[in-house]
Amino acid sequence: MEITGQRLLIKEWRTFYPQVDLTKAERIPAMTEVENGWLCQRCGEVSQERVPAGFFYCPSCLSLGRVDSRSYLYFFPVRKTNPKKVRLTWSGEFSAAQQKIAEDLLEDQARSNTFLLWAVTGAGKTEILFLLLKSLLEKGNRIVITSPRVDVCNEVFLRFRQAFPDEKISLFHGQERKDAGDQFVVCTVHQLLRYRDYFDLVIVDEVDAFPYAEDLLLHRAVENAQQTNGKRVYLSATPDESLKKTVDRIYYLPARYHRRELPVPQVLFSWRLEKNLTEGRLPKKVLTKIADLLEKNNVLLFCPNISMLDKIASFIQQELLEVRLTTVFSQDQERLIKVENMREGRYQLLLTTTILERGVTFEKVSVIVLQASHRVFKKSALVQIAGRADRKGEYTQAEVLFITSEQTTAIKSAIKEIKKNNQEALKEGLLHAL
Repeated sequence: MEITGQRLLIKEWRTFYPQVDLTKAERIPAMTEVENGWLCQRCGEVSQERVPAGFFYCPSCLSLGRVDSRSYLYFFPVRKTNPKKVRLTWSGEFSAAQQKIAEDLLEDQARSNTFLLWAVTGAGKTEILFLLLKSLLEKGNRIVITSPRVDVCNEVFLRFRQAFPDEKISLFHGQERKDAGDQFVVCTVHQLLRYRDYFDLVIVDEVDAFPYAEDLLLHRAVENAQQTNGKRVYLSATPDESLKKTVDRIYYLPARYHRRELPVPQVLFSWRLEKNLTEGRLPKKVLTKIADLLEKNNVLLFCPNISMLDKIASFIQQELLEVRLTTVFSQDQERLIKVENMREGRYQLLLTTTILERGVTFEKVSVIVLQASHRVFKKSALVQIAGRADRKGEYTQAEVLFITSEQTTAIKSAIKEIKKNNQEALKEGLLHAL
């Protein structure tokens, strides 16, 4: 297996690729002295931090392993890749709108450099990329699909494996490394800090998600990993106005493949909600609504923080004894297993933090946002969370419910945006007749 593109510390090489002969690798100082400190050659930050022993280190990319002024980064020269035939086995069919965007995105590569695929949740953004990926892989181009979220990476990795069964696709994130090759990579944005001037195409999925949206270091990671003449595609259901203004071309898709309207959230007001939550319980009408929804579908219940998960889960289990439920959060060691079990119907109710607001697809689920007025539920998060309902499969009357003690700008804006997408889709003839 060829390993090019990655710049790694010697301890990383020994951990990830213990059989590699580093005598043939090139090396550079991991940090170089500049006028105002020490420049990290991995992330590009300038540091003035030093350890008691007297040498300097970079705190900005410490999560990937410590880079310091005594260490080196090792890498292998990039080799030329050859054209080849690529087999795409996806058996689905595009809608007319998807087909046009997929073809335009491919054709426009010759004329532009940056692209935004702005499509509502569940619109099939990943599948729309297939024609472009096949074309570039056949030319021998190097491609990375990156996202701030581990769950998104895991989901698209599986889809690409199914669509391109002959390709060697690597998956890198903080919880897992699946090394298959260096031409087709799926990874979290932090992992791009290990690449420099390498990929011909960088696709940033969920570009508006935390932490990428507000972290200049991660923006630099994307820029540095991309070749000078490379292309970039952003994917989002909720792009901000600044991104729309900076890209060369925008493709907008306001409807899902199944041609059903996006579920519009209902708001359930409970004036004593915060008091009840502090006591570790739910208002009676909220519990009744959960029970009603469970009669028709499984339920994803979003909580604003981890501390609330277990308390509310215990309360619901005491009141609804027969319901199969569990909780999941970012540091949960069984997170991936629980998500898969939810897909397979082993749970009826999954209580989660915002970690599952993006990148996961379940059939037959309704969605509840508990304490939707909480500051963690920004407009984009509420739109994304609402988008977990009715993504695929037969119509099951899935509902979206925002439970709150007060109306907020985020709640009103999220509902307004969802309604606007439905109106645009109807206007363009992308929905079934009502």
